[in-house]
Amino acid sequence: MSGGSVTVVGGGVIGLCCAHYLAAAGHRVTVVERDLVGSGASRGNAGEICPDLVEPLSAPGVIASALRTLHRPDAALHIHPGVNPDLVRFLAGFARNATRRRYAAGAAALAQLATDTFELFDSLGVEAIRDGFLFAYGSVESASAARRGFLGLGAPVGEVLRNLPDHEPVLAAGARAGFVVDRQWSIDPNTFVDGLAAQLRTTGVDVIEGARVTRVEEDGERVRVHTSAGSIESDAAVLAAGVWTRELGRGLGADLNLFPGKGYSFSVAVDKMPGRLLHLGDAHVAATPLGDRLRIAGTMEFDRDHDRFHARRIDAIVRAARPYLSGVDWDGRRDEWVGPRPMTPDGLPAIGRFPGRRNVFVATGHNMLGLMLAPATGRLVAELVDGGTAPAAFEPGRMARRY
Repeated sequence: MSGGSVTVVGGGVIGLCCAHYLAAAGHRVTVVERDLVGSGASRGNAGEICPDLVEPLSAPGVIASALRTLHRPDAALHIHPGVNPDLVRFLAGFARNATRRRYAAGAAALAQLATDTFELFDSLGVEAIRDGFLFAYGSVESASAARRGFLGLGAPVGEVLRNLPDHEPVLAAGARAGFVVDRQWSIDPNTFVDGLAAQLRTTGVDVIEGARVTRVEEDGERVRVHTSAGSIESDAAVLAAGVWTRELGRGLGADLNLFPGKGYSFSVAVDKMPGRLLHLGDAHVAATPLGDRLRIAGTMEFDRDHDRFHARRIDAIVRAARPYLSGVDWDGRRDEWVGPRPMTPDGLPAIGRFPGRRNVFVATGHNMLGLMLAPATGRLVAELVDGGTAPAAFEPGRMARRY
């Protein structure tokens, strides 16, 4: 379908990258965003570009580990109480996928998708801190166990370090041991999203903000996207609306097993800015230097209310991170943010044709890897629209219940 018209539903980082590669392939592209570009989970994340560390969340033992700490107010995982059929379905699928065989297959599929991630970001002109990540833990035992896991992924991991404040003065006594993973990058998600959106507009992509998509219809060879600002007809459509893709998919005849895993972040002033991204391993918190502020990001909150902000989750991140960091103005935090990450039961994205549809495509479900995998996903979607195929591991039909 080279040279056709394509409507991309969703102006987050996945949708913007899809638009970029579709336009580069010669398509006439319209992006429709329900709010402002970069809304949802695209802006407030930790900015990690770490293709050597990709793995599905549904790892063996992760459920048992989460259940042991679920009662704690500072637990990294929080599930809101109440019967929710969508959450029950999601968690049941998650449990089925938390096996060694499925985890290994998923990690291999993600690594393949992320193969040339650095080159793709370079081609987009991104500015990055390229000095690797420092992982800090509360004990030598925790650091050693985590290091073995990363070695199993083939990551470029250094030796276990002690006296971590000697390596990064912002670290406190609670950071007792850790290691460096070389080659990984961190970027400012805001800068990346804004720059990409601006570039799209200059190259003729029509970016429509504040237009909520109400339904998508496929009629023969054409697709109509109905929005609060009118209808758009095109040769193909790409559903890249994060967790909101699920509702649109139901109107097309299939229920994709997506569920929002909300992440939180905020920024703080620090006495001594770290030179690279820090992972506070036992706290499940990332600290990313962004100019004169340090972004603190973490937590996983399963809550069907996509946008609701729970201040106590910020408090939980502060409690978890405080023992690891010194010279932080915790009371002066700002830019408090929540975003719904589109989670899938097997930890893999859904990239491919929508089940039972010819000219409707899906690009969502990237879990906590959306920023990093956005360029690779956009390139793959452009290939799909022009008649290519996606890896079977990412086939949307694997997680769909047809009506």
